[in-house]
Amino acid sequence: MLKVTDISKTFFKGTTNEKKALSHLSLTLNDGDFCTVIGSNGAGKSTLLNSIAGAYIPDSGTIEINGNDVTKVSEYKRAKYIGRVFQDPLKGTAAGMQVEENLIIASRRGE
Repeated sequence: MLKVTDISKTFFKGTTNEKKALSHLSLTLNDGDFCTVIGSNGAGKSTLLNSIAGAYIPDSGTIEINGNDVTKVSEYKRAKYIGRVFQDPLKGTAAGMQVEENLIIASRRGE
C-alpha cells in the first residue's frame, strides 16, 4: 500500500524562480490498484514520482509504503520498498531486455 498524505514541494523557495510543484497532495493506492498520473508540462507529475521514489524529499507531508514512513528515507534505502522503471531506456533499464524482464529487475531491488 502506498499512502501519500498532504505533501508539498517547492523548488527555489524564496527566489524569483520559485516554483510550487506540489501543494497538499494526498493519494492512497492499495495493493493491486492501477493509477495513471496525467497533466500538462509543469503540473508536478515527475515531482510526485520522484518524491515517492525518494529522489526528492517533500517540504511537508508524509509518504508511507506498506505502513513504513519513508518520507525522509534516502532513495537508495527506499529501494527496499519500491522500484521503478524509467521511460528512457538509458536510465536504469537494460535496453536489450524485454519490458517484463526490466520490471523483474526493478521488483528485486533491495533484496
